[in-house]
Amino acid sequence: MKRIIALLLTGLLLFASVGCIRITGLSCSVPVHYTNADKYTAGNFTYESDKVEKVEIEWAAGGITLKNGTGTLSVTESGAGTLSEEEQMHWWLDGRTLKIKFCKSGYQYELTDAFNQKKDLTVELPDFVDLDIDVASGKVSAENMLNLGRFELDTASGGSDIRFLSAKEVKVDAASGKTAFGSVSVSGNFKVNTASGGLSVDRISAGEIDVDSASGGVTLGIDTVETIKIDSASGAIRLKLNQPERGASLRCDKVSGSIHVNLPYEKDGDTYRIGLGATEIRIDVVSGSVTIE
Repeated sequence: MKRIIALLLTGLLLFASVGCIRITGLSCSVPVHYTNADKYTAGNFTYESDKVEKVEIEWAAGGITLKNGTGTLSVTESGAGTLSEEEQMHWWLDGRTLKIKFCKSGYQYELTDAFNQKKDLTVELPDFVDLDIDVASGKVSAENMLNLGRFELDTASGGSDIRFLSAKEVKVDAASGKTAFGSVSVSGNFKVNTASGGLSVDRISAGEIDVDSASGGVTLGIDTVETIKIDSASGAIRLKLNQPERGASLRCDKVSGSIHVNLPYEKDGDTYRIGLGATEIRIDVVSGSVTIE
């Protein structure tokens, strides 16, 4: 329980300028502050897709569901009971940047109430918009195709599950909870840092993949990728070459664990060459197995 509260507090501090923290018994609260508070409006809303180039979401507790759309788009929240104006999400269209906050600036949010009064957020997004999400406790998910520009996701607890994603760049920082993707196409870099929970991608095409995992497995289904770099302290690493004829050039530095290459290969010193060796793979692992198939 203490660890959950700590993670939630960490997530809130990612986007809140905290004046003071009050802790009484099992109760813990912080005042949430952000600039230009007088420009924000409370509650659910709609906006025109051609007016927005970037969306920024800062959320304390509850799931976030993402959807692509065109024309008039909606942003809605739901939660247990009736929300006061202070408790409702607040939003502001700052030029062409849509900013969405969990609650009113100055609201004294009870962290322990997050588990009883969490709010789920549903956001419809224009194609090719840049998206930046900070969430303390709650899962970020998308079942349908997302066409984004740059995508940044920072989660403290809850993880993510995004089924179809096309983007220019992707950057994910996850403290706890599994980071999962279905089919991913990234023209630039795909970068993921995970502390606990691991990473799973069914299929991915990208310029470069860079993964840093402290604890938890890493599973990647590789279509076309130029370079893959993986640093792992603990956990199994499994890479599936969906186009084995393109192959890969693999070099792995490990302290303990095993390497299994389940495809025809040639070995030159510490380097495994599979097929044409098109994807350059570099893995540093302290403890755990590495499998290429």
